[in-house]
Amino acid sequence: MVKSTVRFPEGVVDEIEALVDEGPFESKSEFHRFATDYMLERVVDGYTPQTIDFAEIKADTLEDGEDDQDTPAELPFFESVVMVRQYALRDQISDAEDFIDHHYSPADRHALLLEEVLNAYRTERPDETPHSSKRLPEGRR
Repeated sequence: MVKSTVRFPEGVVDEIEALVDEGPFESKSEFHRFATDYMLERVVDGYTPQTIDFAEIKADTLEDGEDDQDTPAELPFFESVVMVRQYALRDQISDAEDFIDHHYSPADRHALLLEEVLNAYRTERPDETPHSSKRLPEGRR
């Protein structure tokens, strides 16, 4: 295995040590391996966790429903893209952020994509229109 050094705030280390003392983790290293595998499994299509007993640890540590990767069936992803785009085109960025926060968990890959869609509208130059409805010069209509 490859060794990697990562620094964490003291409060984070204290919480991890408490989980090792009280929970299903045998060591801090096991916690870090599980946490990394868990995130990669959620955001990388086709990723296979390498942690030994990953499924058992996952079942022991996460409450039912905490691991839902998809949004509710009543809100298809494409419709969410349309909603976020509409808010952004109307300069209602905070409404778009609220929409994303309300309908998606922060670790959901769809939430990450919607944030990127929204970010595209945040970074446009003020003299550009955010969509293709630029006016043609006189005489070219």
